[in-house]
Amino acid sequence: MTLPSQMRGLLLVGDGYTRTPSAAALEAMEPYLKPGSIAVPEPGPTQAMIKVSLASINPSDIAFIKGQYGQPRVKGRPAGFEGVGMVVATGDDPYAKSLAGKRVAFATGVSNWGAWADYAVAEAASCIPLIDTVRDEDGAAMIVNPLTALAMFDIVREEGEKAFVMTAGASQLCKLIIGLAKEAGF
Repeated sequence: MTLPSQMRGLLLVGDGYTRTPSAAALEAMEPYLKPGSIAVPEPGPTQAMIKVSLASINPSDIAFIKGQYGQPRVKGRPAGFEGVGMVVATGDDPYAKSLAGKRVAFATGVSNWGAWADYAVAEAASCIPLIDTVRDEDGAAMIVNPLTALAMFDIVREEGEKAFVMTAGASQLCKLIIGLAKEAGF
């Protein structure tokens, strides 16, 4: 497959972090993102490049594009922490190479090549090969919320709590936590 030299994406306007407080909601896209073109990235030795078919939007994405997340923004790079797509190029690492041509759910992590673009780069270890019956809509949400649910529930257990309150009980995140809580006897 011949890859294009340029791709489209929602590119970050800001750089680094901001100290300006703002609401958790995204009031408008324009102060934080702009549609644009950028060179298609090259995957590093342990990375995969994915042709993105669908990407999700999580509260962590909103905090990130506003410069209020634990990872600095890189101006001009695409945003988006997770998505689903086809691996079209890899680095030389054996596991990365094993993903070539496979459809995967992926998390971009600290690669600074987000999922809100035609192509994204992710560590191969952050890619989950998918079977054909997994819909793109489900694959695009397979990493951030489940890992957040596990981390939050681990905090509850480590603190020895007997009960906990969730304010967004109908959200996907809380539904995952409810499943963990039932399994643990809460």
